[in-house]
Amino acid sequence: MTVAVIGKGGVGKTTVSALLLRRLLESNQTPVLAVDADPSNCLGPALGVAVGETLADMREELRESGRPGSMSAGEWLALRAEEAMAESSGFDLLTMGRPEGKGCYCYVNNLIRDHLDRLSRAYRHVLLDCEAGLEHLSRRTTGRPDVLVCVTNRSRMGARTIEQALSLYAGLNGALPPRVDLVLNQFEEGEPLAAEMAAMAAGAAASFTRVYILPEDSQVAWFESQGKSLLELSPSSPAPAALREWELGA
Repeated sequence: MTVAVIGKGGVGKTTVSALLLRRLLESNQTPVLAVDADPSNCLGPALGVAVGETLADMREELRESGRPGSMSAGEWLALRAEEAMAESSGFDLLTMGRPEGKGCYCYVNNLIRDHLDRLSRAYRHVLLDCEAGLEHLSRRTTGRPDVLVCVTNRSRMGARTIEQALSLYAGLNGALPPRVDLVLNQFEEGEPLAAEMAAMAAGAAASFTRVYILPEDSQVAWFESQGKSLLELSPSSPAPAALREWELGA
């Protein structure tokens, strides 16, 4: 299954992505391909994985220098992307990198999409930490995920971004994915504002499969400040405990 984590910048998408990967590892739903599709490149540090070359580096190299004459552009990209893959226990990480510069990137981006499609078949699940805006949805670079995980914090703009993203996705694809979850970050269980924000994020035409309340977690804040992997959080820490029931089918 392909899981895409979406939301406005700064609402905690990368933290949620790391915690969802943690759940997949805990429940032996492996191997997982984690894709950092946000130009800020924060997923690697959140997972304790060093990031080297990115797909964006290869994209620029292919545009500027071209491919060797002995192989096709697709073969060259597949070889270079394999070198950039960061391997870890139960999952691999691929980092997309910075956005495009000037000029047309359609050809190279199509190569990247085709490569990711082929690559994903070797994994049980694919987890995408998407960029802050709606670019991956409007340009269809996320493909068609099986699960959308929408993240917002206490910001009303965060909830409205989710509403816009779901409306855009339904307009482009005719319907929402089979499963759309909502994670309300930095809320407390039973808080009236949580229900209000969930309704605002859903809008008039959408409903969420499951809604998760992610409380403030000092351990998460400390781990992030120290550059430590969120995969090493204690199981009793409030944030991972709040997502303990989140899981994907076999």
